[in-house]
Amino acid sequence: MLVHVLREYNVNKIFLSRLGLWPFQSKLVRDLLPTFYLMLEISFYPFEILMVYHHRDDTQMVFEGCYQLVISSAFLVRLWNEIWNRNKFQCLYEAMNDHWNIFTNDLEVRILKDYSIISQKFTIFYSIMMYLLSSMFIVIPLTPAFLDIVLPLNESRPRILAVEVDSRIDKDKHFVPLFCYTTAIIVVGISIMVGADTMHFTCTNHACSLFAIIGEQIENIKLKLDMEKCECCMNKKFKSSNERAIYQEYITCLKKYQLALKFVDILNSTHQTVAVFFLLLIGATLSLIGIRIVYVLDQMEEMIRFMFIIMGALLQLMIMCYSGQKLIDESQNIFYRAYAAKWYMYSPRMRSLLIITLYRSNIPCSLTAGKLIPLSMTTYAACERACLISRHSYQLKTN
Repeated sequence: MLVHVLREYNVNKIFLSRLGLWPFQSKLVRDLLPTFYLMLEISFYPFEILMVYHHRDDTQMVFEGCYQLVISSAFLVRLWNEIWNRNKFQCLYEAMNDHWNIFTNDLEVRILKDYSIISQKFTIFYSIMMYLLSSMFIVIPLTPAFLDIVLPLNESRPRILAVEVDSRIDKDKHFVPLFCYTTAIIVVGISIMVGADTMHFTCTNHACSLFAIIGEQIENIKLKLDMEKCECCMNKKFKSSNERAIYQEYITCLKKYQLALKFVDILNSTHQTVAVFFLLLIGATLSLIGIRIVYVLDQMEEMIRFMFIIMGALLQLMIMCYSGQKLIDESQNIFYRAYAAKWYMYSPRMRSLLIITLYRSNIPCSLTAGKLIPLSMTTYAACERACLISRHSYQLKTN
């Protein structure tokens, strides 16, 4: 079962199965693991709400609590989307496996393989990057504890957690349990992001490979028609047998085009709602962190810690928008290739197929946020610009 998916995307399967998000696991695992992680992330909310409430007169602590609430919400939204759309994700993975059985000639297999290699490299790079950033985010606050061992003072240095927690208990006395709890919150959240983001990129990249295959096949059909024209340049007519074969080949190409469009529709339906929340949450995170940095410009450790958060948020936003832009480009490329054909030299029924191709590919496929905002590099630039404007506006007000 899913032989091709397990062969090409086994790393993605491992990340999802550790969270209970792989649809083909046993029902017990699929129910228990996501529920446990969901409750673990939710358990962090009361601490943050209490911190904001008890320090409502302290602007710095309010911003600290707000950005932590936003990041926790991003983890929960991503996890809940994977749970809620489990059946759709199962259909996606089954469709990906079927495509390897449908697109079987040498050209198609080569393109599918090239794109799957890109997905594998991205998955490894992204997971290493995210876990490295989260590790640095967790370790940097432990600097005072390390200094107490290397360069001890007459009294212990104040201990700091990676995330602020208003637990109403003595942090120094219960530092280890609190550290383990906050670390678990961060590691689970990052694992959710890594598993969901890498699989989303993989599915989008797979859709791009399907459009690349369709584009190549249209180009090959055009070349065959041009060769037929050269051979029959005297009477401007095609040999009926060759024209019939090319016509059937074009019909098969359009059927595969329909499979690609159906795959994109399912993929888009799994991320339309979560993409809206994600854009808002990432925008809020970047704005709040940008404002929070204003208060710690003289604290190098805090500056570095917050820079890791900003890098992670921008990386996630770029991946989401870049994969959408890549899908737009590949699907639109079909229109450009069909438009370049010398349609006036084709037979009437070949022209009809070409018109169908042009009509459908004129509007490129795209991933959207709530059916309103296309996920593209334009959206990425707009989000980043809005966050910078909000941060500069706050700086002007404070100055």
